[in-house]
Amino acid sequence: MIVPKYFYLFFIILIGGCVEKNKLKGNEGKTEAISNDTIPAIRKNISKKPVATYIIPMGDPKLDRKFGVEIYETSQTFKYLLVMYYDGIIENDTLTVPNFGIWPVIKIKPGKEKLSCIISFLDVKNELREYKMLSTKNDKLKLTSLKTYAVTTYSK
Repeated sequence: MIVPKYFYLFFIILIGGCVEKNKLKGNEGKTEAISNDTIPAIRKNISKKPVATYIIPMGDPKLDRKFGVEIYETSQTFKYLLVMYYDGIIENDTLTVPNFGIWPVIKIKPGKEKLSCIISFLDVKNELREYKMLSTKNDKLKLTSLKTYAVTTYSK
């Protein structure tokens, strides 16, 4: 008989679909969410001192020849001012770090090249996240994004 063969096939597919549906139901509501409204967006006390510094002298200190970066707080908690130096030239830029719901911590470490450094920040697991690289190319400063980060907010 041909009908029972199709009946068994239909029954197996039906049971398989029910099992998969139950697996999905068990995982509902288990998404890890980061509450990022715990840190104020505006900083009340702005430090005049850099939060991170990386400077390498480049010859005669009287000529102010150096390579590096100093990172300063701004009034916005997750934005920083980069003051970059190279061979007597000073350039400014901004650095925006993601809001993980913790106070941002900025770190700088040496890069692979002599005149390079990696600007990083700590995430919620206290792991260093590489963000930007400062280097030189054709006797000019070059700030390169190594990775991009984003925090999304879900609402019900």
